[in-house]
Amino acid sequence: MTFSDETLMAYADEELDATTRAAVEAAAAADPLLAERIARHRALRARLRAAFDPVLDEPLPGRLLASVRAAPEAPRPPRVIALRARPRWSWPQWGAVAASLVLGVLLGPLLLRPASAPVDTRGGRMLASATLARALSEQLAGNSGAPIEIGVSFREKSGVYCRTFVVHEAQSLAGLACRQRTAWQVLALAPAENAAAGGGYARAASALPPAVAQTLDELIAGAPLDAGAEAAARARGWNP
Repeated sequence: MTFSDETLMAYADEELDATTRAAVEAAAAADPLLAERIARHRALRARLRAAFDPVLDEPLPGRLLASVRAAPEAPRPPRVIALRARPRWSWPQWGAVAASLVLGVLLGPLLLRPASAPVDTRGGRMLASATLARALSEQLAGNSGAPIEIGVSFREKSGVYCRTFVVHEAQSLAGLACRQRTAWQVLALAPAENAAAGGGYARAASALPPAVAQTLDELIAGAPLDAGAEAAARARGWNP
């Protein structure tokens, strides 16, 4: 039995009904690759909560509260409207919000020019946009001096191909993306200052921001692809 990423994200967020949850658990017990996918979703969920829960828990600034209290009260409607219960957001919805917040912080200068933004969000996931996706699909590692430099190419523990990259703009960004069907899903993204993407695994890992390097270390299975294996993977369209 196969399960979509949305179903596994809902499982990680404890949003599934009892029947579907039991089916996922039974399948994961017999399928190590499925168990690994669930573990990745849980790890991403924990990282997002660790990053954004403190922000959500911060008290509102005093000046903002004062301005709201000082504002004249709007006239109330003459009739009473029954309020619906506040919905509990699902993990995919939180993922979309968190991804949008991350993009707003990291990609602010680039989003002023939408055509050049290397990443966008769809369905709660960060996906490489056309320019970055083309570089990830077509460029080989070690292309020093290019607007987008590709670093380490490797196979992730579930078998899919992943690559690190650096986007050189006014605000350079380093990241890691993995091939998911016909798209490149960006699993890590962080500001990069004078980062070089190429030069072998050890050099590339040390040049990447800590968050991206940590994701690389967690995902990589075996050694990075050499030039021949990388060219062969490209010829296959990065299909396992």
